[in-house]
Amino acid sequence: MRPAGLREKKKSQTRQLIADTAASLFRARGFDDVTVDEIAAVAQVSKKTVFNHFPTKEDLVFYKAEEREAMSLAAVRERAPGVSILDSFRQLCRSQTRLVAGIRRDQAHPRGFFDLVNANPSLQRKMYEVNAHLVNTLAEAVAAETDAEPGDPIPSIVASTLIGAQRALYRRLRERVASGDDDETIERAHHEDVQRVFDRLRDGFGDYPSR
Repeated sequence: MRPAGLREKKKSQTRQLIADTAASLFRARGFDDVTVDEIAAVAQVSKKTVFNHFPTKEDLVFYKAEEREAMSLAAVRERAPGVSILDSFRQLCRSQTRLVAGIRRDQAHPRGFFDLVNANPSLQRKMYEVNAHLVNTLAEAVAAETDAEPGDPIPSIVASTLIGAQRALYRRLRERVASGDDDETIERAHHEDVQRVFDRLRDGFGDYPSR
């Protein structure tokens, strides 16, 4: 019998192969013109195997959602002693610059991730579902960390705000990459953006905007 560690490694490799195959085909021909049967054939796996890893065709486009969720939850649950949830998320958003190379590759394709999503209503709905699920899951983690009473709205507000900040900063990072700036300039500007955003969240919205 294959050890559990090897089974998990094989499973992860198969999942990545399917995701990479789907991404390549979607970039080449678009989401609607590629079938799951084709993806399975090119990846040399069965259609059942594809659906074992990705319950829907749309999930193939959002295959990094689980990784994003895991990192967001870790920022809450695995932060160092004495570090606030806000500051932990600040560091998570600062680290978005690690994605610059991938953003460049994505933007080099005529059918990059956001091009696919913006062109397809089913993918737009899936994006909404992914983000809503992430906010709900993060709110549950915040509630658990803070021993919030059932029905307390604060964890949901905190989760919505943090994910909103994360998305807005990532969107701005993509704009900076598209502008053609070098990596050092992008990183410096992104870190300044993160500083301004999280300083504002730390200080609250009571005096914003000033009259």
